[in-house]
Amino acid sequence: MNPSPASNNQAARPQACHAKWTPPAWLLEIASGDNSLIADLIDVFKTSTEASIQQMRIAIATVDAPRLRTESHKMRGSAKQVGADALAEVCQTLELASSLTPMWSLGACAALLLALIGSAVAQRTAPPLG
Repeated sequence: MNPSPASNNQAARPQACHAKWTPPAWLLEIASGDNSLIADLIDVFKTSTEASIQQMRIAIATVDAPRLRTESHKMRGSAKQVGADALAEVCQTLELASSLTPMWSLGACAALLLALIGSAVAQRTAPPLG
């Protein structure tokens, strides 16, 4: 997967990320119809994502690129586990960009990330199983 570089026009397109979420096949197989297992996973995802968002905000405010990179990496892994592929891609872009780009210019990518997080979390409150 090759992430596209962050740009201002990407930050203006978060509505493209409002596609209906379907749990990944491996999760459906493991859950075997147990919606509570999926709901628990979503709760863990939401909690860890909220913590990572807070750490990312601190990293951006304090110009701490290593912290931003670490939190982006953690969030990317969590997003991949629940099938939030668009969010995982933006996290990967932010992770890579935080190594190569001055912190002050990562605003558009961070804005897209926050929009995707809002979309991903909202879609996972009641997974469409059935």
